[in-house]
Amino acid sequence: MRLILFLLLSIAAAPALAGQRAVYAEPDGKTLTVEVADNGFARVLTGDADQYGIWRDGQFYIVGREDGRVMVARIEDMAAAIDQVVPPIFKAMFQAAGSGPPASLRIEPKGRRRVAGHDGQVYAVYGIDRDKPKESADFVMSSEPALQPVGRAMEQFMIATIVPIGALIGDAAAEMVADARAVFAKGAPLDLGGRFILVSFEPAEVTQEMVTLPAKPQSVAEIVAGLKVGTTEPEDGAAPAAETQSRLD
Repeated sequence: MRLILFLLLSIAAAPALAGQRAVYAEPDGKTLTVEVADNGFARVLTGDADQYGIWRDGQFYIVGREDGRVMVARIEDMAAAIDQVVPPIFKAMFQAAGSGPPASLRIEPKGRRRVAGHDGQVYAVYGIDRDKPKESADFVMSSEPALQPVGRAMEQFMIATIVPIGALIGDAAAEMVADARAVFAKGAPLDLGGRFILVSFEPAEVTQEMVTLPAKPQSVAEIVAGLKVGTTEPEDGAAPAAETQSRLD
């Protein structure tokens, strides 16, 4: 009887885990982790402790360290800054959500699949590779309510990886963002065409401190100033030299 009472008291005293953690595997063996607090704010970790993303208040922020200082930038401000340094690429792209998938992208349902114990709809996505429009990749997306905050954070993370290379690939960057939005409109990812595959989704202790910005976000002007430091003048309208990309990574 005393043992039973002790076990009951131990369970009652254990703190409740306030959050969820999803881990995705990449083809090279690395992992991507999405931690979601109980208020829906999220942190996306790629394995580098000095670089991660935070999704909160409807905005996605990149956090990194440069010259020993923690730097924070809102992804929309990064896009606006790039548009000031090179010919406009993103323009009003961030206000274009809900405009529908690009005409070059075709998404067709093709059955269901379970991934890491979660049921999902399989979609054949054509047009991801513009040079091979007849080839498709399988994306498995879930409508499970608990996974949707993970999906929102993942979508913003994918967009955040595209924006910095806009200075190098031009209008193709905006097209890639539109593609990502069209795919994520189908739900939270269980398998993103083999690039990110869910391996676990479980309760975790995700505190508010973990999803709090560690510094004040840079203004557009501050980001522009940083970009111009590594930008060389393009010739005949060509894209800026690779030094620009090093400032964006």
